[in-house]
Amino acid sequence: MASPAQIHRVGRYTDPFFHLLWLITGGMIAALIIGTGWGKTLLSTTVRVTPDQPYTCPPIELRSNAIGAFRADVEAIVPTNRWLTYELQLKDAQGQVILSALKQAWAESGTWSEEGESGSWAENDLLAGLDVRAGKTEPVTLTLAVLDYSDTSGQELEQPVSFTITVTEGAVDTRYLWAGLVGTTLLGLLASFSFGKSGRLVIQRRTPDSEVGGRAILGGAKNLVRVYLYIKADRSAPPNLTVQLSITDSNGTEIYNNHHTVNLQQQKSDGKVTSARGQLCKFFELAPRDSYKFYAIVSPANSIDNTKIQVREKSRTLWPVEVTTIQASL
Repeated sequence: MASPAQIHRVGRYTDPFFHLLWLITGGMIAALIIGTGWGKTLLSTTVRVTPDQPYTCPPIELRSNAIGAFRADVEAIVPTNRWLTYELQLKDAQGQVILSALKQAWAESGTWSEEGESGSWAENDLLAGLDVRAGKTEPVTLTLAVLDYSDTSGQELEQPVSFTITVTEGAVDTRYLWAGLVGTTLLGLLASFSFGKSGRLVIQRRTPDSEVGGRAILGGAKNLVRVYLYIKADRSAPPNLTVQLSITDSNGTEIYNNHHTVNLQQQKSDGKVTSARGQLCKFFELAPRDSYKFYAIVSPANSIDNTKIQVREKSRTLWPVEVTTIQASL
């Protein structure tokens, strides 16, 4: 005889890796929110620079910050079909160059025609910038020089070029945070979908009627057994089905027999019901490790197209689940 089945909620089979992934994802989201609004704008202006006369902004205090960096973003404003080379330099109080960047910028547009179709296009690459982490607090200046300015035909231009300059203190580069957010979210979603197939598959049977079963050696201490039942019914099936699930041990003694209700989800085409599907998932702890037979009978039977049973042991769960514990006497 088996001891009476005990049903209790168990959390020891929950996989902490899943929760760690979503915890990291939440941290990424929080870092993005904080990082986006963390920086303080020190300078925001629009200037005109001629090719023969560099522009130097007023002195700015470069401070040492625990979070974020000193960032200078510069974007050229030019008509289309222009090529431009400009240099951005960050200098200390003695005029020594701390950091510099050389940008080959351009803005082009045109038309296209192919196989009787036509249209226009426009592309540009005009933005450059500097990021620096200060080791000490000191005044700095930003110098912007136009080295070369021409049209797409190569003709040199002596016209002044407009630039927008934005200097931010404590700026956070969120590009890596976005990459981390996408990566951890994908891993979290994959983990969510994979938990239904966690563990070792020991029984898998499919029959074209309402009864299905199989036997395998499984169970034992601290071994979660997951039983999945997949049901496909025709359009005449009622909204709910009854599943009688039983388990017998190696001696043929029935140690579990219970009825469960399965709600069906109707499949429709052109507004008409074509079929219905449902599933049942139950968790067990079976001791000792032995040969156990699982058998399911679905009723009413006349509407069932096929039934499939899957039994996995050593399963993991996303959350605490209700587990039926059975101690068989062999």
